[in-house]
Amino acid sequence: MTSEAASKPTSAADEQRRRLFHPSLAHIPMALRFVLSGVTGNVFFMAFYNYSYAAFQSVASASRIFAVVQFLCIVVNHFLNVGIVFGWPDNYLASLSSNMPVGLASLALGAFTMDRLEQADFDGRINSWSGEKSADVQDEEEEKKGGFYASIVVMIVTGVFNYVALNIVNAPSKDKKAKEKEL
Repeated sequence: MTSEAASKPTSAADEQRRRLFHPSLAHIPMALRFVLSGVTGNVFFMAFYNYSYAAFQSVASASRIFAVVQFLCIVVNHFLNVGIVFGWPDNYLASLSSNMPVGLASLALGAFTMDRLEQADFDGRINSWSGEKSADVQDEEEEKKGGFYASIVVMIVTGVFNYVALNIVNAPSKDKKAKEKEL
């Protein structure tokens, strides 16, 4: 890189493009990048949650399993959000710290929602309504709670919450916006 190119000021778009996982991501609208990040994080979460639920359902409730898995996924989701949506922060740990309350609030909201859905036998009701299982059949699988459909509902509820909260938390500061206008 020449010294002339190094001294040339960069636009906010160039700065963001440089800090995303790939520069082409900057050409995608932020809302769509958030969806991409969310879907990727949720696929990871769903696989991890369903694996954990199958492994630990005999010793823990679905809401507890959800809470532990969601807590572990906070770091994964933050990594995806900075790499796909917001751009890599100057100080990753400070950014993670400022995003942690959103992750913890999302965890609480998700655990609460999963608990309510589990108590209402949401998956059993969906299965009965859709005709997947006869209402008269009482086998071991029908007794399971906190399954696939409840996970989808929780994913939607926490996704909407995270979209709003993370856009507020990760919005550029007023000082940064003022500097961009000067350039």
